[in-house]
Amino acid sequence: MLKQFLIICFMLAGFIGAAQQKISPSSQKKSSKFYEAGRVQLDLQEFEKAREYFLQSLQFNPSNTNALLSLAEMNLDTREYSSCVFYIERALLLDSNLLSKIYRPLTRAYLGDGQFGKAKLFLEKISNLDFANQKFITEHRALIDFSQQVSNQNIQEGLSIKNLGEEINSPSSEYFPSVFMNDSSMIFTRRIDQERNEDFFISAFKNNQWSRALPLSGQVNTRYNEGGQKISNDGSLMVFTGCNYPEGRGSCDIYFAFQENGVWSERQPMGSTINSEFWESAPCLSPDKSTLYFSSNRPGGYGGMDIYVAYSTGKGKWSEPKNLGSSINTSGDEMFPFLHSDNTSFYFTSNGWPGMGGSDIFVARKLQNGFSAPVNLGYPINTIDNESGLVVSTTGKTAYFSSDRTGGLGKMDIYAFTLAPLVQAFPIVKEEKIILQNIQFETGKWQLTVASIDPLNALAYYLIQNPAIKVQINGHTDSIGKEDDNLQLSTQRAKAVVDFLIAKGINSDRLSYKGFGATQPISDNTTEAGRAKNRRTEMLILSDK
Repeated sequence: MLKQFLIICFMLAGFIGAAQQKISPSSQKKSSKFYEAGRVQLDLQEFEKAREYFLQSLQFNPSNTNALLSLAEMNLDTREYSSCVFYIERALLLDSNLLSKIYRPLTRAYLGDGQFGKAKLFLEKISNLDFANQKFITEHRALIDFSQQVSNQNIQEGLSIKNLGEEINSPSSEYFPSVFMNDSSMIFTRRIDQERNEDFFISAFKNNQWSRALPLSGQVNTRYNEGGQKISNDGSLMVFTGCNYPEGRGSCDIYFAFQENGVWSERQPMGSTINSEFWESAPCLSPDKSTLYFSSNRPGGYGGMDIYVAYSTGKGKWSEPKNLGSSINTSGDEMFPFLHSDNTSFYFTSNGWPGMGGSDIFVARKLQNGFSAPVNLGYPINTIDNESGLVVSTTGKTAYFSSDRTGGLGKMDIYAFTLAPLVQAFPIVKEEKIILQNIQFETGKWQLTVASIDPLNALAYYLIQNPAIKVQINGHTDSIGKEDDNLQLSTQRAKAVVDFLIAKGINSDRLSYKGFGATQPISDNTTEAGRAKNRRTEMLILSDK
């Protein structure tokens, strides 16, 4: 694929000049012949053969816009958005009258490639043209503005999303990763038997790399479908989705299994209070194994799939599930819940909350009663397509998820990336540090704003749930103003956070604070965007025992 793309790039390097040259009738005829052959193969869904014919068509006539647009169409379908942009833009150089035909796919390709600024400028240019659909323009302007906003807020500069490689991924589909045992092991789902069956595979993280994944030992894997599992932090208990089992109450139910001496027991159903005649899937346990979250389309919810919670009543029994309510669920689908080991950071997938296209990944923080407002993780984690199944390491920084984005080794692959500070989970390891999300103060003052209440309530809940942890709150400012004034301001702001936590019942012996002024910038102080990042409140874990 890359070789073909480089060939066409080289061939079209002098594109405008070549377009102005006269193409011989013989070359035009050959180009048309290869183009028609490509369309035949495309109708037969022989995509690689079709691509080869279209590229040969362009070798004889680089001005063949039909071949260019056919390649763009194929790349849009396979989510190779950068290539799609390449071909459409070159077709437009040849024939501006194509604009009415291609403005929708080109807008989508810009968005898929993360070129939000270019997409916005493009929509502005065509917004007053007769063919432009104003509903399409309005909806995509709003989508662009939202995507830019959440990405700027929640994504680190230079973010790298890394494919975990052939030790984990294969030409088949891999998804639903789950890390446990202090992030030293991973279990995930792989499709086998020509994608007809789902089984669990396991890999260990040794010498800074993942070992080659092997089928999970024990009795969990069957000739039926197993997927969507989560493992307890100590690796002793697995909850998972089982589909089409003979004893199942619905098409997919929730089961559990125990691990002893590296071998997993036979499955056991979660019971009639959890499983129903409807669809139950994607279970997740709280760190102490006393609370179960899962997705279901049972009646009485807010939309198609909602997230529910149930509590252990002892001896393997569970309470009646309770819908998490409108703080999480919408009229759309909410799925794949993951509660981090901090017992506060709650990640899930939704197509009902404001997003970037399909299903996006969000984080909310548990409060004493309910959850804080969900936060979209932003591009390139979320895209115009569908993302799901995210889990986060014990440190709260590294995230794993599955995607069928272009460039993978198979149909779906597992990827890893570093979460930006604002969407990280709270750390539970000594000397770990996190930037506290949305802690805001009045300009030049240390009084907390109303917007700070929810994130500070989440922090208080986290400290209540983890009574052994001691923290230091660090205050930082930008470089505007006098050095002594900034040091005092940062110290008072850190103290204001500590005072809030004490008022919420956190013992003062577990809390300390320190101001650093402008001495520890994390960005450039010459721009407002950089100064905004430097004005921050951090939490440092002093003790985790």
